[in-house]
Amino acid sequence: MGQVTIELRNLRNVSFEVDLGLEGPAYFVFGVRKSGSTLLNLIATALARLNGRRIVAVGDTFFNHNVPAIDWQYDPALAEIIHPGNIYVGCRDMPFALLGTPLFDQSPKILIVRDPRDALVSEFFSNAYSHTIPRPTGESSAVTDVLERERNSALTTGIDAYVVQRSQEMVRTILEFGAIAKSSTTTLVKYEDYIFKKRDLVELVANHFGWKVDENAMADILRRFDVRPTAEDPRAFVRKVTPGDHREKLQPATIMKLNAFVRRAMRLLDYSE
Repeated sequence: MGQVTIELRNLRNVSFEVDLGLEGPAYFVFGVRKSGSTLLNLIATALARLNGRRIVAVGDTFFNHNVPAIDWQYDPALAEIIHPGNIYVGCRDMPFALLGTPLFDQSPKILIVRDPRDALVSEFFSNAYSHTIPRPTGESSAVTDVLERERNSALTTGIDAYVVQRSQEMVRTILEFGAIAKSSTTTLVKYEDYIFKKRDLVELVANHFGWKVDENAMADILRRFDVRPTAEDPRAFVRKVTPGDHREKLQPATIMKLNAFVRRAMRLLDYSE
């Protein structure tokens, strides 16, 4: 194991614990925000530990250091932390700086997505009530400031106006992941296909990465992460898992607007209106 410290173009230094000197591929887990990314990261992390792989929490590390995604997505220094044998999790924004690097291009990736309309509804409740807001660091409060503004906006705007307001940002994120979504090295996972079939999701991750999981480990993973709330709690992180939630939460006129605004993203991910 080694510590790799990278210096970004904004002069911020961020350190990562990375296994060095191994052979073979690296492993990458991506998820559009509010699309089951936390669930996928937890499952992949549990499997990585079982298979002796170092877990590098890329997005979460930058988040906790108050480094906005735009400051690392395109920064060539990001490639310095990518080494064979490690699994890279927590990326909810496309790391464009890695495109074209042989190890990234050739390594297996998993990307979880969701109907953008449901993701936007989930984002409203998350930003309004449950999303963790990091403390400012001595160097920056950029992420803190953004999330505090989003919390205030969600609480004062109302869900229908908020999801319309946020729709273009969600579309941008999804279209950016189009850079890898249809790659031969990427398994595209739809939230709707697996949210009630978590055993299948665990097996999919293990098979795609060439890892093992025995029945005892499978049972433990399902016990910890197969969470199904009996009643909806707007303030809970796991609020409601049922697909199609936007049809219950939004006005018909809002859904019509969203359908137009997110159509490109839905087509990319093979969702229908």
